[in-house]
Amino acid sequence: MQLLEIIKIKRLASLVFLCLICLLLAGCPARQTGGKVQNSQGSYTVTDDSGYTMTLAAKPQRIASLSYGTDEMLVELVAMDRILAFSRWADDPEITFITAGQAAQVKKRALPYAEALIALRPDLIVAAASTLRPEALQTLREVGIPVYISKSPKNLEEVKHKVGNLARVVGEENNGQRIINRMEEALQRLEEKLAPVTPDKRKCGMAFDFSGVIGNKNNLLADIFNYARIKNGALREGGIGQGENRLSKEQIVAINPDIFLLPTWNYDGYSGVQAYRQQIMNDPAFRHVAAVRNNQVKLVSDRYRYVTSQHVVISIEVFARTAYPELF
Repeated sequence: MQLLEIIKIKRLASLVFLCLICLLLAGCPARQTGGKVQNSQGSYTVTDDSGYTMTLAAKPQRIASLSYGTDEMLVELVAMDRILAFSRWADDPEITFITAGQAAQVKKRALPYAEALIALRPDLIVAAASTLRPEALQTLREVGIPVYISKSPKNLEEVKHKVGNLARVVGEENNGQRIINRMEEALQRLEEKLAPVTPDKRKCGMAFDFSGVIGNKNNLLADIFNYARIKNGALREGGIGQGENRLSKEQIVAINPDIFLLPTWNYDGYSGVQAYRQQIMNDPAFRHVAAVRNNQVKLVSDRYRYVTSQHVVISIEVFARTAYPELF
């Protein structure tokens, strides 16, 4: 009988404790601030691009990034000592805007495996949906590590949203707004320079990887072409359609682009950049294409072509300079 009384007392104490917690929470309501829910105790709740909601106890101080785009945003959003690890791309200047100095400051690299990430002991992981397998994501969340999924932007406006969203999750909304303001100011200056390029004077360009022409209307590269005032040859009549990703030589010849933009990222160690350029220049099928005939076969770093961060404005300027050097 005495044992039963003890159990009842313990259950009653637990119930009282839970009631006290509920009363405390009711007296400390959360505040909605700029897209996140801020609690008076200092914690805040954010929702990532996949719709997943998480609560952070405070501003994260050990952030691991799994994509080069979020690497590039984080270095302008937070102090460097809050970045625990960059993505594996941080040391490759052909695909990232991370400088050698920044890469040296953050010595660790985050690999997209649950065990490796857990070993880093981060208090926030930022990943693109394509960089982390679902089972790894589930494992990380089960052990209590906050994982924020940031989607790849398909146009300039989505880049701005990505900056703002990441700024909220790291607790640096003001820094995020400053980045967006700088983007808009740089774009305005660029538009003034490109004012002479009226629609009838726009050149036609095509971007290549080592397998052929790339790009469709549903990716950021198409928006880069548009803001740089270059007609995207991949989207012209007879070009790349929805669900397709390559053009035949016959289609390229029919479109007759003014500029070919070739890749520079030898990502697998087997793709010779200059050899590929010579292959294009010497291809009999392209002999009468304007880009080849006028020696407008240009090498443009892949970091400008595959950009997913605030540096998209720099990419737009590089494309514009390549097409209209006389305006710069």
